[in-house]
Amino acid sequence: MKNRIYKIIFCILIILIIFVIALILIKEMKSNENEKKNQEVVENFSSIDNSQKQELTLNGYKVIGLIKIPAINLEYPILDMEISNPEEAKAPMKLAIIKYWGGEVNGYGNLSLAGHNNYNGTMFGKTKNLKVGDIVELTDLNNQTIQYQIYDIFKTDPNDVTILETKDKTIREVTLITCTNGNRERLILKAKEMI
Repeated sequence: MKNRIYKIIFCILIILIIFVIALILIKEMKSNENEKKNQEVVENFSSIDNSQKQELTLNGYKVIGLIKIPAINLEYPILDMEISNPEEAKAPMKLAIIKYWGGEVNGYGNLSLAGHNNYNGTMFGKTKNLKVGDIVELTDLNNQTIQYQIYDIFKTDPNDVTILETKDKTIREVTLITCTNGNRERLILKAKEMI
């Protein structure tokens, strides 16, 4: 009787392991598919004229620019997603980097961009490796690329909205936001236009 119980428990464990492996593989396949779509959008953005850029979308979300961070080999489209509620950001953030707050890409003031801190290093998953002095490049719909230099890196509470404030509307600034510490904090990277 004991032997039979062990066999049943063993079979259940094998089924659970297979199920977990299948879930991991499905998630990885979706991530790879998403990365492929992002790369296609980046390539299209770079090769089409400015009027066509106005119509470029990713899964129905308008593409408003590109972000590139050479130090961590990151390049993604930026999706237009001015939000009033963080819940609204969940769907587009699964796809790419989103405009969380602020004006236009490469406009004056503070543009805040948010992205997932994916364990596999995609999206903002490698931003923890950046340091003060690293470069963030933003390309807007007019094909203007501006380089920003990181000047501050810190962690803050998820409810801290002071990071979104524009303190000086005469400069161009970008704030990168991602989750850290098991989603209990936000990793913030502030960068100013290089002059």
